[in-house]
Amino acid sequence: MRIEALPFVNWIFWASLASGTLLATGATELLGGTTRGYRLFMAWFAAALAAILLLSELNLPAETVADATAGIRRWLVIGSVASAAAYLLGSVLRAPRSGLALLGGAIGLGALLFLAVAGGTRSAPLFALQLTLATVVLGSVTAAMLLGHWYLVTPRLSPLPLRRLIGVAIVGLSAQALAFGIAQLTVGPTPLGSGIGWLVWLRLVAGTLLPIATVVLAMLATRAASLQASTGLLYIGLALVMAGCIAGASLSYLTGVPV
Repeated sequence: MRIEALPFVNWIFWASLASGTLLATGATELLGGTTRGYRLFMAWFAAALAAILLLSELNLPAETVADATAGIRRWLVIGSVASAAAYLLGSVLRAPRSGLALLGGAIGLGALLFLAVAGGTRSAPLFALQLTLATVVLGSVTAAMLLGHWYLVTPRLSPLPLRRLIGVAIVGLSAQALAFGIAQLTVGPTPLGSGIGWLVWLRLVAGTLLPIATVVLAMLATRAASLQASTGLLYIGLALVMAGCIAGASLSYLTGVPV
């Protein structure tokens, strides 16, 4: 891999996680059904992720292919961080705020799309699609896994918010698998048998197919009286999804095929 691409792989991970968490948190709060403790925790968590994203953005190398949209991307990152901070403040003060989380997530996703447009792969539209799906999947699985802990102390809490988040994750992961196949057919096959073949298998099997099975099982487990099993499965699913996101970004810059 070109050494200058490594910081961008790191940036993609944090941008996808921060933006996806803001989108999932804002949508969950807007739809209702969760506790104030969970919503306040997610506000702090999203703000922390946004701060890490800003540090990652400030440490990106200069004079790379991504310089084509670097100025716009940086302002979008700053806007997303500001929205996350405003959402946290609104959560503490109990002011109307769900729109701030959704705005921050949307701005962060915009920064990801501008990175895709800047190049570095052989298909900017497919790269943009993969980054969007990574954002949706990371955000929904993270929010669902953390929400699962609240059912341990609030057993009468409706499982509907958790099922919504898991449902979004299932759709997003299924779309990722489809986009992987489209990239292989239209852009070019990734080298399964070469020295980086293990990264391809990590992206497809461990990062996409296994998480689909895991989150489907987590959805089925929400029918039980206790949601401990569902939360445990989401832990596994989140670890796999994170690995898939990193492997996908690495392969996209290494081979030019956006997976």
